Amino acid sequence: MRKSTRLITQFYEERLSTVGLKVGQFSILRATHYRKKTTNKELQSILVLDQTTLSRAIKPLIRDGLLTTSADEDDLRSKIISLTPQGEKTYLKALPLWQEAQKSLRKKLGDKETKNILDLSESFITKLA
Repeated sequence: MRKSTRLITQFYEERLSTVGLKVGQFSILRATHYRKKTTNKELQSILVLDQTTLSRAIKPLIRDGLLTTSADEDDLRSKIISLTPQGEKTYLKALPLWQEAQKSLRKKLGDKETKNILDLSESFITKLA
């Protein structure tokens, strides 16, 4: 399982490398794009990540000007995370690369194997929740 996961991650990261993103970073940008404004806690839940992993992945995105944080007026302990204009631009450049990787991987694996992977992933998430 771990070897398969690493190989699939490498497959996606090779495609995303042209925009300078890792798979996890793309997922953060994608979730933030759809949420418009979010918090660490929401991203943790959406992406099924622990706080440390999420914080480690967000830092370079903030440093590179793709994400911005601001104080949450309702909860001063929490920060609001949103895409910067550069972050939105990077996400929109990365999205077709991601979609093409999806198509290519599906073609290489075939519909049956793709469905098996998706079913296994869904089953795993459901059992952990």
